[in-house]
Amino acid sequence: MTRITWLLSAAIMTGLAACTTVPEPEPEPVIVIPPEPIQTCAPVSTLQKVTIPAETKVQYYSTGIDNGEYEDIESARLKRTIVVKPAQIFYVDSAGKEVLDICEKGSIEIGETGPGVGEVIEE
Repeated sequence: MTRITWLLSAAIMTGLAACTTVPEPEPEPVIVIPPEPIQTCAPVSTLQKVTIPAETKVQYYSTGIDNGEYEDIESARLKRTIVVKPAQIFYVDSAGKEVLDICEKGSIEIGETGPGVGEVIEE
């Protein structure tokens, strides 16, 4: 029995010695090259500025003061111009299409401009 024990222990030791761990291969480093930035906005220098003037309406008015027993005081007929629709500024490309994505948006005036609706324009 000692011979069997000795053979079994020798077999187990040989089996354990034969089991070696193989290190995992290290992954190759991945090199990421960022793509070149694509400019999607249009520079102002390539666009044409279009200004639509404000729509206005002329009104005539006079004021009156109730003067009690005496004749009422009335001013002369006065004229004033009020804004019905404010002026607008926008930019178009060479094909005449309106461009909304402009690179220098912070440094240009775009959209409604000038006096707002109902404001009186001094003449």
